[in-house]
Amino acid sequence: MTHAMQLAGFPTPDEIRFSIQTLVADDDLDQAADIAEHGLTAYPESEGVLAISSLVAVVRQDWVQAVDLLERLISIQGDNASEFTRNMYERALTCSGKSPSPSRQDLA
Repeated sequence: MTHAMQLAGFPTPDEIRFSIQTLVADDDLDQAADIAEHGLTAYPESEGVLAISSLVAVVRQDWVQAVDLLERLISIQGDNASEFTRNMYERALTCSGKSPSPSRQDLA
């Protein structure tokens, strides 16, 4: 179990997100990915955990995971998904060897 998971009580989604941000800033991507995995297990519908976990996947160039996480995030956010999130999703799709949906290409 990681140091973040050993906090008194189980960490909140905000605590998980902050821990991941700190680890990414310290260039500890493996630990960040480990905490992201735990966070996604505990809070699979948390927009904050999904968002930061998808960014970790992108930084690690784990395109399959990035696509999966970004699809889940966009599904939860619906029309409120940011342009940044949609752009990251398109990038992840392209890098994973898939192409953006024709409807999204029409928006570009």
